[in-house]
Amino acid sequence: MKHKRIVCLLLVFGLLLGILTGCAASGTAGSQDPDPTESQAPEATAEPADEPEEDAPADEPGEIAAARELDLIPAGWEEDWNAAADFLAFDEMLTQLIALCNGEALSVYREHVDNQAFPSRDMGRDDALVMLLLAAEPLGFTTYNARQFSFCTENLVDYDQMHSQLSWDYPYCDPQREVLLYFDANSPDDPVGSVPSTAIFWMQRRMDLSQRLHFLDCDGDLDFHLNQPLTRQAAVAAVVRLYNSEMLAYDPAAGLERQPSPEEEQLLADAQAMKESILNNQEQLSCQGTAYYVSNAGDDGNDGLSPETAWATLDKVNGAALQRGDGVYFERGGLWRGQLWAQEGVTYSAYGQGDKPRIYASPENGADPEKWTLLEGTDNIWVYYTDMMDCGTIVFNDDESWGLKVAPSYMGGYLSTINEGEPFDVRTELTENLMYFSQADSILYDGAPFRYTVMDTCDRGEYPEEVVGPLYLRCDEGNPGEVFDSIEFSVRQNIVLPADDAVFHNLCLKYTGAHGIFGGDMGYDVSFCEIGWIGGSPQYYRYDDGRPEILGNGVECDGSYDHYSVTDCYIYQCYDAGVSNQDPSEAAEITGSETAEYRDVIQRNITYARNVFAYNDMPIEIFFTLEDDAGYGRHRMENVLIEDNYFLYTGYGWASIRYNKAQYSSAYCGHSAPNASENFRIVNNVFYLSTGPLLQTGAPEQWQPELDGNVYVQNEGGTFVTWPGDEGYTVSYPYYYSAGRDTVTDVLRDVLGDATGTLFMNS
Repeated sequence: MKHKRIVCLLLVFGLLLGILTGCAASGTAGSQDPDPTESQAPEATAEPADEPEEDAPADEPGEIAAARELDLIPAGWEEDWNAAADFLAFDEMLTQLIALCNGEALSVYREHVDNQAFPSRDMGRDDALVMLLLAAEPLGFTTYNARQFSFCTENLVDYDQMHSQLSWDYPYCDPQREVLLYFDANSPDDPVGSVPSTAIFWMQRRMDLSQRLHFLDCDGDLDFHLNQPLTRQAAVAAVVRLYNSEMLAYDPAAGLERQPSPEEEQLLADAQAMKESILNNQEQLSCQGTAYYVSNAGDDGNDGLSPETAWATLDKVNGAALQRGDGVYFERGGLWRGQLWAQEGVTYSAYGQGDKPRIYASPENGADPEKWTLLEGTDNIWVYYTDMMDCGTIVFNDDESWGLKVAPSYMGGYLSTINEGEPFDVRTELTENLMYFSQADSILYDGAPFRYTVMDTCDRGEYPEEVVGPLYLRCDEGNPGEVFDSIEFSVRQNIVLPADDAVFHNLCLKYTGAHGIFGGDMGYDVSFCEIGWIGGSPQYYRYDDGRPEILGNGVECDGSYDHYSVTDCYIYQCYDAGVSNQDPSEAAEITGSETAEYRDVIQRNITYARNVFAYNDMPIEIFFTLEDDAGYGRHRMENVLIEDNYFLYTGYGWASIRYNKAQYSSAYCGHSAPNASENFRIVNNVFYLSTGPLLQTGAPEQWQPELDGNVYVQNEGGTFVTWPGDEGYTVSYPYYYSAGRDTVTDVLRDVLGDATGTLFMNS
């Protein structure tokens, strides 16, 4: 990519030509990101954009500035940006763009566009769309890049209206020729029809994702006015947006390149102080009943009634006949591997001094060269000495870096991830250093290792069979046991199985391919816990295409209950949600069942407060797919409070590795679900950077949360929020808040209703 392209992308990312309301603004191993709460921002690695020319207006629209940077602006156009565009100048811009991207594509473009046949009339907006498609074709920009995002309008626009606005006066090309479109680089083509018709469909599915914009602007009714003249300013914007449509998504590192202002540094310092307070909390909760103690130096033959006569293992705790009001206290600094089975009304906490007691799902530290052997016929693929459950991720050297999992589909066997339709071959699939494959298929349920109705996370022995298999790790530096000091395996086993009225306090829960704490139809409380490196294993393989649906939430509580709280916790590196409450309903092609049974689900008194969330895909996920009292029972939440939390770097870190999913993370994620609620409040939180919107919901107005006093910080050009619009579809509002440009203040007040919220300006 040429230097000018890098400069332009950086420039356009930070600037926006104003858009009309309601438009579709609508491996190698990973490395541990810098501590999200440190006040010093990571050093930017991208080359800074050039200073604008001295004679360029300081407040000129961003796309004009970008076109100037690329030397695209036709002579004389700057005299009147509202004048009609002409064909020859527009053609000149496109040829310059093609030459900048790939000069060899110019000849193909010229085969299909005869600049000697341009009509003498002014250009229309439909002409621009036709010529954009013809320029995109030789560049390979006919692959869709937006249809997985909520701001894509392909199912929302009036195609009949758009077709009626076509002039069919295109003497400079063959309008009946078929242009092939593609869903992705490896998919079959998607023939649509004639050039103008194809261009209409193409524009709904390919956009400038750096700004969340179509090539042509639309109004609030999603009318692109293709029968209107094309202005020079709209022409320049369209060409720049086509150029930027090569950006398929935000660079995950972009958010970490942000240079915090002094006010932001104070926010991050406050978050760091809260995190340290959580990690260093030495409180020991008292219990009303009998206190039992557990120590790595203990013995299961002891009575457990004092630190001197402590028990030793999780098995002893899980099998003990505990009573409501009892307490189980793990010694600080200790480490237990396996699964904790809670009992009703029991408190699980810590005693002694030092770090929180650790409970890992990881079966052992794999940093032992005797535990690894080379796969026959290879010199860099290593096989672990024993089979294990599916491994959601591998974490090296105490969280410094992690492996990149290869997660193939399963249809009567694993399918290749690099050669469509071919069987999976581990010798060729691990294409980068520290890629790995976990072949956990020792037991098949209806032809796959996991199906929807089989959780198989060893929950209290309900499914005693462990689906296991060999683990393969590519390590180019040599034997992994020699290269690394610690290797932890996040296997598919929930760490804690809660119980009604149980309390989990001052514990460290890490390394699971499933959930940290997962339960349903019960109320429990979690406080002052450290919860990290959660998820990455398949919940099930779909019946229709064999694709794995990946799970992994820090704390989740589903079903009906009267209380559930997660407070004062540090929760990080979760594949899906940091915390969640759900009542999902799945389609038949997923579950393999043609019938569904419904019941009332009412969740009351939910509190997520004073937590520090960092590097999670969705720090808070609420997912009620069924509407309340609409023919299949009551489905609602009552008294939900999200208060005083820090949401930092949502979607970055390990959470950015999304197998078979688009990366579109949000700090509060309500999806497009109705999420029926009463007294739902989001107050006094700090939302600091997200790869997707800071907040997202599709709930109708009567069930939307009340927001008040929150702080919002997002990258210039990122997504502020995705919220229901006036016409019934969701709108993604871009975050542009800098000197001379403000697109978010009205959204904060009129869309979110956060009258006392605070926005942070971009430099």
